[in-house]
Amino acid sequence: MNHKEQLARQTLTEVMKKLYSRGLISIYGGNASLLLSDDNALLITPSGFNKENLREEDLVKVDFASGKVLGEGKPSSELKTHMSIYKANSAVHAVVHAHPPTLVGLCTSGFDFGVYTPEQALLVGKPMVIKFCMGEELAKQVSSLCLDSSTVVVKNHGVFAWGPTVIEAYAKIEILEEAAKMVVAGNAMGGFIVNSLSDEQVLGILKNYKPSH
Repeated sequence: MNHKEQLARQTLTEVMKKLYSRGLISIYGGNASLLLSDDNALLITPSGFNKENLREEDLVKVDFASGKVLGEGKPSSELKTHMSIYKANSAVHAVVHAHPPTLVGLCTSGFDFGVYTPEQALLVGKPMVIKFCMGEELAKQVSSLCLDSSTVVVKNHGVFAWGPTVIEAYAKIEILEEAAKMVVAGNAMGGFIVNSLSDEQVLGILKNYKPSH
């Protein structure tokens, strides 16, 4: 195992533990992957593992061309969706899937989730939302949207986010859940009084600020 793969395993493991500690997945929920460009392969979280105690050696290495496991382990059941995103958008090098309860609850209820914070405007934008689906249909629908958005919320399920790094993909989920909590807090005060940013405001943010990552 080369140094790049060791670092990738460490980062991916840390992201999964962070998702759990932040309440963005349950102990057995969620999955994430990243490309190992030097090996024409990817690393992905294993199926059914305790994410709080996930170890670097638990991650599964998969051949990118064939989808076959290199070595041992059973990859996440959503490997097909991860693979479909990479194949549809060559700019993507990492995918994270989580179950942020506030965001998913709002989108499942039919709430039209807009853009609410500067961080969301800069790094995420408005998430796409699709009906609940699984397997081949999930992979097909998410990959069909991955050139137009960097996040897709699946009703009654969770959210997929992607980007050039696994940290950025993770950050998009955290940013969306933060915005969703803000919306719910406004609702608790008597109606959806937290308005989304206007298109003009979003353009102003994009013009005047740059991501610090």
